Amino acid sequence: MQKQKFFTVKRLSFIAIFAALAVVFYSFIPKIKLPIFPPFLEINFSMIPILICAFMMGPIDATVCVVIRFLVKLPMSSTGFVGELADVLIALPVVIAVGLIYHHTTLKRKTLLSLVSVVVIWVLMGVITNAFINIPFYSEFYAGGMEMIVGACGDAFKVISGGAIQDVSVDNFMFYYLLCAVIPFNLLLSLIVVVITLPIHHRLKVLYDRL
Repeated sequence: MQKQKFFTVKRLSFIAIFAALAVVFYSFIPKIKLPIFPPFLEINFSMIPILICAFMMGPIDATVCVVIRFLVKLPMSSTGFVGELADVLIALPVVIAVGLIYHHTTLKRKTLLSLVSVVVIWVLMGVITNAFINIPFYSEFYAGGMEMIVGACGDAFKVISGGAIQDVSVDNFMFYYLLCAVIPFNLLLSLIVVVITLPIHHRLKVLYDRL
């Protein structure tokens, strides 16, 4: 029996398409800023084609898309590569979990479980990357100290909390930042991506299977 090739022309073509779309969304389409969040938390939709790839084709294919998106963006980085690194650390566990659950399990409701895993892992990795990578780096090398970051975020915390948070200092900043900005922002973004991804995935999967 002839061994089936893993990367066929069709598969490579779709990986290239999804990776190109992810790069376009990530690097060339302006990101959306929501006034209720700190100004450096920006919405982009580059995970939509990557997640579609994970659902349609599996974790390896989606991982290739994540790596291509990262490598293409590096020369254009405005964050000292830290933002790109954080995005990779969020994207990889998300697409691996989705690909493994959806393609390599026989669980009932695996689609729902995959979508829930997107949101949970995305929010968790968003907390980890901001607590241990983004904010420590920006405060030390990029933003001119924690005082500047606190000043940039204080008003956003007041809006998000409905005025309950008034006194934000260097000492309590990280707690409020994770609670009032990182968690709701990543929850909102992941839910938006999931809602958009699901119907598109179903339609493209039919096309992919017919080719």
